[in-house]
Amino acid sequence: MLPHNTYRLASREPTWKGVYRNLRLAILNLEIAPDTRLNEVKLAAALGVSRTPLREALSRLEMDGLIGAAKGGGYIVTDPRENLADAYHLRAALEGYGVRLAAENISAGQIAQLRENVEANRRIELADTRGRAALNAEFHQILIMASRSPRLLQTYNNLREWIMTDEDMSLHSDESCRQFVHEHDLIVSALEMRDGDMADRVMRLHLRRARDLLLEGKGRAAAPADRELPAA
Repeated sequence: MLPHNTYRLASREPTWKGVYRNLRLAILNLEIAPDTRLNEVKLAAALGVSRTPLREALSRLEMDGLIGAAKGGGYIVTDPRENLADAYHLRAALEGYGVRLAAENISAGQIAQLRENVEANRRIELADTRGRAALNAEFHQILIMASRSPRLLQTYNNLREWIMTDEDMSLHSDESCRQFVHEHDLIVSALEMRDGDMADRVMRLHLRRARDLLLEGKGRAAAPADRELPAA
């Protein structure tokens, strides 16, 4: 059920929290498939924990909506992408606000980091989904850090695991990848000009485009494509 030797519990956190964190990531990354029935005995053995912290972790996962009660008892894994559109609306609101703050607070060093990130993204191979996912996560993390808002950073970090996976990068074509990098470049240019309105607008359109690509790739209806930004 769990990838061999992939998930290990950190020694400095409560056992239930380590179990919760690892199972949450496995579900979000689809390493535990939707509709999988969770067997407490097998899970406890796989993670090397007793059933008491496991039950606490499962209770938290149920609160997150990642698992639900199964007929006859126990839990069944839900599809974490069912709420993808809603998660992207929330992300657009957070990051739109974040880049507005960043336009006021970003440092020259952070601008340079973003420029280096954009250039690295232009050079990377399309097939390197893990590398592209890491660069994408780094880009957005720098932006949120540049907002200088600890509460925004905390909220963003809780959300991003839902919507930044290696699997999603496999849906990108050469054209869509170039367009996303182009939009990153536009965001950096807006921040260099301290134009929060422009940075916010480009960010929201950028995330709407990313959302629609994921929905189309997963067989769900997407909104009409935006034509408000020039193609790369």
